[in-house]
Amino acid sequence: MRFSLLAVLTGWLIAISAVPVLAQETASEPAPGAATDSASAPAVEVPAAAAGEAGAAPAEAAAPPAPAEGEAAVTAPEESVGAATAEAETAAAPEAPAPSRHPHGEGLALPLGLRLNGKFDLSYERYGYTDKIADGKNALRNYHHFLFLSRNERRDPFFFTAEIIDLTFYEIGARFQASESPWRWTFRGGKILVPFGAEPLFHHTYGGLTGFDQPVLPVVWAQHGIQAQARYVGKGWTLSNDLYSVQGHALSATDAVLSLQSDLSKSDDVRFAVGDRLGFGWGPLSVWYSIYYNTLGYGRRLLLQGADVEIYRPTDLPVLRDLAVGFGVLRADVSGGAPGVGGPNFDYYHFADYVDVRYHPAEWVYLQARSGLRTWDNRDGTWIDDNRLDVRDATSHNLGVTFRHHGLSANLTHYWNLEKVDETANDFLRLRIGYDF
Repeated sequence: MRFSLLAVLTGWLIAISAVPVLAQETASEPAPGAATDSASAPAVEVPAAAAGEAGAAPAEAAAPPAPAEGEAAVTAPEESVGAATAEAETAAAPEAPAPSRHPHGEGLALPLGLRLNGKFDLSYERYGYTDKIADGKNALRNYHHFLFLSRNERRDPFFFTAEIIDLTFYEIGARFQASESPWRWTFRGGKILVPFGAEPLFHHTYGGLTGFDQPVLPVVWAQHGIQAQARYVGKGWTLSNDLYSVQGHALSATDAVLSLQSDLSKSDDVRFAVGDRLGFGWGPLSVWYSIYYNTLGYGRRLLLQGADVEIYRPTDLPVLRDLAVGFGVLRADVSGGAPGVGGPNFDYYHFADYVDVRYHPAEWVYLQARSGLRTWDNRDGTWIDDNRLDVRDATSHNLGVTFRHHGLSANLTHYWNLEKVDETANDFLRLRIGYDF
């Protein structure tokens, strides 16, 4: 029953995605008696700066909707290190404001250069079943209730951004660029979004779940600390490096297994973590490698590594020009130990991965499929230890469709959660209505 439902949804999404392609092919056929010489109509040239990439998708594809809850984390090139071409062409111009750290939207302009943005939603969920959706329960939930206050003026090298309802994050910073220089420098401090993984940093997708659903990293990983970014904008490519130190993780007991999501050190007993993220962008391709190191107490230490790749609308060919793909892996190794704690036979690792595909048949709708594996407390193997499986080891798959009109969005997604042992009734269907500005 579980996989028959998956097959039905897959067929439904394929059918929807085929409609605009068939319509496009039909529209491209010449009418009887019409001219077939391509030279009979003037070619429309799209400036590279408008398209976001030289030879990339048409200009209207350069500003996709922002990911919302349950949506893919795949970003447009201009939102990541992949915005190399457009930035190289404008490198001689005055430095633009640093990318905002809140979701997309024009926001509300306030006096003194301030700007207010927001993101809110309401979700209906059918949850708590395995094979039959009729066995589930109903719930109404709110995940996003954020207001972002920022000041990010073009002529001012200093900026700040804060989420002002829950103080999820807040930061002040400064950016510098010498005239005609390809190097750009940005420094920030406060409760910063930890630069680990792909952009955007608000939500991660490791393990096949994102947003408030994912169990691997903190839902919004923001910690007190400082960050320095160096960015080189070349001709057609971009290289960036984020070096940072933040309030890190800590073990609660000598024999505790580390939770990356919840075992964070307390503000009055801080354990500092240091990390670095290297990013490379070339056309529609963006690649990140992230590393994070932290002593945990009791002689134990954490080495967290991640690698992420995103390909955004790579060509003008039909279908591919509307396709965005992202995939990544994460591994957290816990090792070491004081006398009587840990040791070579007690070192362990957590692992998670994901693959994320999003197809845009039109600018106001996209289809999404995501899958990922997560395993915990492994002592053997590279990504899973078959001898230590428990209910925490699982794969997740989800299929969904999202509609957007300006700041209003609607998303319908079904989630299948498959435990390696002791299958749990935790599949769910979510209908989310959201608005961001």
